[in-house]
Amino acid sequence: QGAGAGKVESDALKSRNETLSGMAAGFACKLVEYPLDTVKVQVQTQKPGPDALSPYQMLMRTVRAEGFRGLYRGIPSPLLGSMAENSVLFSSYGLAGRLIHTGDQETMPFAKKLFAGSCSGFAVAAVLTPVELIKCKMQTSNEAAVRYANSMECALATVRQGGIRSLFHGHVGTLCREVPGNAAWFGGYELGVMLQTPPGGKKSDIHPLGLMVAGAMGGSLYWAIPFPFDVVKSKIQTETHGLPAGERVNVASVMRHTLKTEGVSGLYRGCGITVARAAPSNAVLFCVYEMVMRSLSGDP
Repeated sequence: QGAGAGKVESDALKSRNETLSGMAAGFACKLVEYPLDTVKVQVQTQKPGPDALSPYQMLMRTVRAEGFRGLYRGIPSPLLGSMAENSVLFSSYGLAGRLIHTGDQETMPFAKKLFAGSCSGFAVAAVLTPVELIKCKMQTSNEAAVRYANSMECALATVRQGGIRSLFHGHVGTLCREVPGNAAWFGGYELGVMLQTPPGGKKSDIHPLGLMVAGAMGGSLYWAIPFPFDVVKSKIQTETHGLPAGERVNVASVMRHTLKTEGVSGLYRGCGITVARAAPSNAVLFCVYEMVMRSLSGDP
């Protein structure tokens, strides 16, 4: 009884630390990555054709038209969302790991870490879909899109038009990205950690710069693998998919239409800039997470 109670208390403490560390990491990461994320959405949702702008051209146009402040348009929703997202990601990853592996989490087989990562992706999709819906609506520069003064106005207008359910428009696309994406995210990070951990050592022995390298690896893999689904999700949520009126809008139909009208390159528009910003932002994210975890758990 006493040992069981102690384990429950220990698991609860771990979950608390994972949640708080994830919130801190999400806040830091979003401040770093948001400007290039804005450019990514603008590139993905612009009208295709010979006049389509490259990521650099879109960046310059936004800065000239709105200043650097324009690159942070709509950040309140995703900033809070990033804190919620990463608290759910890390706590659900830790919970899944403890459910499928009874020993020290650092000794968990790599295949189980991939599975735990996919479980965390399933859990976090429910948090991400409404946040990213508002973010994408605020960021897009497509001429056909409605412009909103702030994230709250956008959220209220969306709910008035379609009810609470409308905030989950594009949820299947989010799941298609998050489940494999987070298996790759945690998998890439854990692989980077494994390669740097000295024989007989622990993760806490790795220098913060080493953690940043592992985080950059995980962040790059997260976006490189499921990126086509992110393009499809953005098109669905901002209603810039180009499907004829009356045609059913879903992941499959938008992907088929994108392939037909834009080719394979249309599913990877913005991929380069996304992977480029994922490396530094996730380097910061994982480093902040591990440093806060060490502080909360009393590790040196």
